[in-house]
Amino acid sequence: MRRARERFRIGGTAFACLLSALTTGCSSGSGGDDSSSALMDAVGHISTAGTKGAQVSYLDAARVRSLENGEKGEKGDSQRFRAVGQAGSPLMTGYRFNAHAYGLDPAMIDTDVTNGYAGHWQGSFDADRVTAKLKAGGFARRAWHGETVWTKDGITLQVAKDEISFGYAGKDLSAVRPAKGRSVADDPDYRALGDCLGDVYRVDFGGKNPKDPVRLSATGQLAKSANQTSGVICALTDGKRTAERAADRLKSVIRQRAPRFDGAKVTVSPGIRPG
Repeated sequence: MRRARERFRIGGTAFACLLSALTTGCSSGSGGDDSSSALMDAVGHISTAGTKGAQVSYLDAARVRSLENGEKGEKGDSQRFRAVGQAGSPLMTGYRFNAHAYGLDPAMIDTDVTNGYAGHWQGSFDADRVTAKLKAGGFARRAWHGETVWTKDGITLQVAKDEISFGYAGKDLSAVRPAKGRSVADDPDYRALGDCLGDVYRVDFGGKNPKDPVRLSATGQLAKSANQTSGVICALTDGKRTAERAADRLKSVIRQRAPRFDGAKVTVSPGIRPG
């Protein structure tokens, strides 16, 4: 339960929803249809191939910046969102790639979705400047499935003015170029958790394993404003019994860690067992 405690620490009211497999979602009062679509649009860039055991992360970086600067007449709070508001890209944290030296800045990124060592950014980029710096920095221009990419030392980038895709540690762009019907957004398990999570500005999906009793889980961060934040944990289980056991464990943590998690709610949504 260590991960749950870390996420709840963000503050505000926390929700945990446990879904039996093949359910349509849960109602925690945490979201709406539009936010789920934004999340699904982003993870639509991630291929389901290779997601087993790999974490998929999503960040609405533009929303985080607005929270840091203040919304609805409230004062912003950059410190409050420092831990969860950072782009999950290894390009921004890897020691082999100095993003700033190549004309890339986190402020250019509006949305960031990452699957292990590959990811996709949407935002506003000076593509000509970035590619010129990549060329000057020793990146080689290559053709990959009809696209122009830049490669060096196990890093692959495809750069446009409104999006950048990347592969890292020797990975090409296959993980962020899903075939039709083969993206994470096409997976009913991810869609169920997307419905459960609601209006999140950040999500970290755990690695999916259909053979596990808890086949997929996700931790999301919500904010009505800079001063009203909360977290939500959603998990897809193999049936009601597993969901109830997980709910009991979460409730136990809430009781043991009072008053830190006071106000947290745990719900089990009814669903249909696989098969």
